Amino acid sequence: MAEGARRLPWQRILAEGVLIVVSILLAFGIEAWWAGRGERRDEVDALKNLREDFVETAQRLTSASEGHGRILESSVRLLGMTGPAARLQISELAVDSLLMDLIGGPTVFPTTATLDALVGSGRLDIISSSELRRELAAWSVARAALQETEREARAQMDQRFLPFIWDYVPVVTLDLTALTEEYGEAGLNPSRFSRRYDALLAERRFENAVEERMNSSRHALERLSIAQAIVAKILSLVEQELEGAAL
Repeated sequence: MAEGARRLPWQRILAEGVLIVVSILLAFGIEAWWAGRGERRDEVDALKNLREDFVETAQRLTSASEGHGRILESSVRLLGMTGPAARLQISELAVDSLLMDLIGGPTVFPTTATLDALVGSGRLDIISSSELRRELAAWSVARAALQETEREARAQMDQRFLPFIWDYVPVVTLDLTALTEEYGEAGLNPSRFSRRYDALLAERRFENAVEERMNSSRHALERLSIAQAIVAKILSLVEQELEGAAL
């Protein structure tokens, strides 16, 4: 009986030790579970913000594509009128509009606040989908390529297209054609210099400049098509992740 009594404290100590270990493990488990829940909430918030940003970016890419489409159409029309004995086939107002299309090179300003914040803070790995992370990386590459194409197109327009046509077309008159209401309210009148479209259309340099603008827009449309496909894939993957989080 005395020997059994001596064993009892050791059994109690062992039981208490096991209880302490289990309690510690349980506490760690709860903490890990709670941290996981917090990270998942952060991921869902990031996914929602990414969806909002990329929906807006998709709209801007579409708008830019439409702008480059207009440049292509206007370039084809102008090239159909050029030649050594060119004669104006349409009204001067119509040519004003065609030239304004070529001058107005579209530029995409994507919404990147959420992605930039994730990358800048080193928290991109909060996105659990490896496929989505790959597409976000591909978007960054496509975005850089598109921006380079836009820079090249602006340089071509600023350095070779605009300086040449300004010798033949008064800028104020072009602006009045494109922005009648705005300039009308300001009380501006068309330039007293006449448009010299017959002479402009007979210039080989003008034909070459229009061709170059057309090719710039074709190149930009190729880049835009790649970017649009990636953005569409990102939005699809984001939706899948959000649907999975809601289950």
